[in-house]
Amino acid sequence: MKLKLSFILIVFFITINAQSKHDLNSEEKEYISKFIYPIRTLNPEEKDNSDLQILNKLIGNSAIVGLGEATHGSSEVYQMKYRISEYLIAHKNFNVFSLEANMPESFLMNQYIQEGKGAPKDILKGMYFWLWQTEETLSFVEWLKKYNEEHQSKVFFEGFDMQYAKGAIEQIRKEYQENNWPEQDINDLESALKENNRGFRTYSQKGQKIVSEYLFLIKQKCDSIKNPEEKSRFLQNMDIIRQYIQLNFIRRDQFMAENIKWLKENYLNSKVIVSAHNYHIAKLNSDRMGNWINEMYDKDFVNFGFAFYEGTYSASIDGKIGTYNSQKAGPGTLEYKLNSLDIPIFILDLKAIKKDGNKLGHWILEDILFRKTGSGTEKNEFKKTNVADSFDYLIFINKSTNSKLLNGGSK
Repeated sequence: MKLKLSFILIVFFITINAQSKHDLNSEEKEYISKFIYPIRTLNPEEKDNSDLQILNKLIGNSAIVGLGEATHGSSEVYQMKYRISEYLIAHKNFNVFSLEANMPESFLMNQYIQEGKGAPKDILKGMYFWLWQTEETLSFVEWLKKYNEEHQSKVFFEGFDMQYAKGAIEQIRKEYQENNWPEQDINDLESALKENNRGFRTYSQKGQKIVSEYLFLIKQKCDSIKNPEEKSRFLQNMDIIRQYIQLNFIRRDQFMAENIKWLKENYLNSKVIVSAHNYHIAKLNSDRMGNWINEMYDKDFVNFGFAFYEGTYSASIDGKIGTYNSQKAGPGTLEYKLNSLDIPIFILDLKAIKKDGNKLGHWILEDILFRKTGSGTEKNEFKKTNVADSFDYLIFINKSTNSKLLNGGSK
């Protein structure tokens, strides 16, 4: 009995010592608290936005704001992103909200919030992935529509992805039909896309050349389009197809950055919100969209990563969409350390910590385990990440629940 008790005590003290190595001490907690701005609520319907006024200082005059997400299926993360977006639109004159969704299909949602065309649930479904087929996104879309109805200065809804060519083809065809042009060019382009597809979004150099030749023929029509906005959209849809046939893992981020640049240049006095996964908006690593945007716009681009400690989220595993338990952040993870501060929701100013350079903040300036999952789940959700080099600011939420899917989602 004594041996058993001794063994239990040894295990207990080993556990305590292991945890203590990862815990923040009182000095570190006091130091990091200087860079924390507590957030009162996630609810986008909250009328009192005094807790978000700190964004005026953090964002300053930057005209592009990246909002990340640790997973694609956390209700609390999306609520916070949409609450921030509403604040930026209403108080900071941001006028373009863009989403990590296929660009042509997302433009249909813009027509809904501008002119009331279409049904928002159907449009969300037409954007392919279940990620945005949620009550959270639908509520935000309706807020955008209402905002446009009540204000002379309009806000626009866009996507910046290019994982499908179908929507671009349909919108190019529509332009042909409205101008009574023969549609053979479009039919030939569709056939070429289908016949030269070697697999999921994979085209050989020869296949790309064949498709590009049809795109060249179609481009000749653009000079006949008198409306500048229609002409610009026509050319951009062609570019989406060009990106689609050249697509691979790294190029996707580069192309998304190119499409953000197009949004920035094609909307008057544009201030753009970019909503995507943490991985895409991160400034660290040359193959990420955030790095490309940062190279183009430098101080005009700021980004907010997102983190949560524990809970559930929506995800798709083997085609089955449902609610899954997240891994609880353990000792050694950034989320574990931040949760020990006992502040449910807050913004952490990473940029200021880097500038200060105090040794009490060294732990957050180095590589640290940080949650990273996408639309599925991971055996190990935490990956070594230099969070301070990836993001200007981090938004921490202690508890996540699954996003509320509309009709179960579709993909």
